[in-house]
Amino acid sequence: MPHVMWAAGCHADHAMPDRIWNWRWTPMRKPKAMAAATERATMDHDPVVQGILKAISLKRLRPGMKLGEVELASAFGTHRTHIRQVLSHLGSRDLVTLIPNRGAFVSQPSPQEARAVFATRRILERAAISAAVDNLTPDAARDLKGMLALERAHADHDRWDGLALSADFHLGIARLSGNPVLIKFMEELALRTSLIIAQYEPAGAEDHCPDAHPDIAERVLARDKAGAISAMDRHLTEMEARLKIGSEGGEAVDLAAIFEDLGVIPQKRSRRRVEG
Repeated sequence: MPHVMWAAGCHADHAMPDRIWNWRWTPMRKPKAMAAATERATMDHDPVVQGILKAISLKRLRPGMKLGEVELASAFGTHRTHIRQVLSHLGSRDLVTLIPNRGAFVSQPSPQEARAVFATRRILERAAISAAVDNLTPDAARDLKGMLALERAHADHDRWDGLALSADFHLGIARLSGNPVLIKFMEELALRTSLIIAQYEPAGAEDHCPDAHPDIAERVLARDKAGAISAMDRHLTEMEARLKIGSEGGEAVDLAAIFEDLGVIPQKRSRRRVEG
């Protein structure tokens, strides 16, 4: 049964009991914005969307790389209509650029956007740390220590796992804030940052994030809010300084190989396709 709204034709007047009320009942329709938000939340969990986001977050899909419908459909074992829906969804999040008669491409952040993203991250990460310190509980402290332990364990191992854990540290701080809106913004900015790093990081550049994170975490655990914020500011400044913002990005690589390496699709599927 639909929700209803009522509107009275005149105001109530307790001094005049014989006044007649005119009622008009109008069904409430589901707002378009609510329906769009539901659809977007559903698409966020789509396995192809998740696979592409993983490849972007780990800097395996580089800015400017073409995302061919046929190649993606073949790699994921799905149909082109599904891939078009995925690319349209990612386009709505500014992670993919859709060009008529040319196709879909991983978005290429401009130098202005790159600097704006880092400026925004400074604001939000300061807020996240402030709230994380204020809300620090024994469980939250244990979670933070666990994130550091995982990062240390992967320090000398797989680079892609290390990059994912590095991003998870920043998202973990945001989650400790307990603010769902801030967390959502940080998730979006983490993806944008991955695109920026893929676009502007020089070949062979070292990632010093694992060195900076323990200092930030220790200050949070000590409830040293000012010190933790200062350490995060230095960390973000070093990240931005490592990039050659304004330079050209690297070369693209094979899509199927990327998703195989990340475990998003089984290797045997693409091998059969190539061998056939």
